Amino acid sequence: MDYKPYSVEWTRRRYLAEAIQQYFDTDAPVDVILDDIVDVLGQSAAEHKTRAEKFQQVLDGLKFVSSK
Repeated sequence: MDYKPYSVEWTRRRYLAEAIQQYFDTDAPVDVILDDIVDVLGQSAAEHKTRAEKFQQVLDGLKFVSSK
C-alpha cells in the first residue's frame, strides 16, 4: 500500500517493516517470530478485556445510581 509520506499510516507501516526486518536480519527462527506475534496480540487482547471490564463496572455503577 502506498501511504502519504510521514502520515500516521506510513509511519505505522514503516515501524512494522523495520520490526519484521530485524527478525530476518538476526535470522530468527519462524517459531520465534510466530510466538512473539501471538504473545504481543495476546497481551493486547488481555489489556483490552481488562479495560472493557472496567468500563462495564462503571456503566453498571451508573445504572445503579440512576435507578435510585
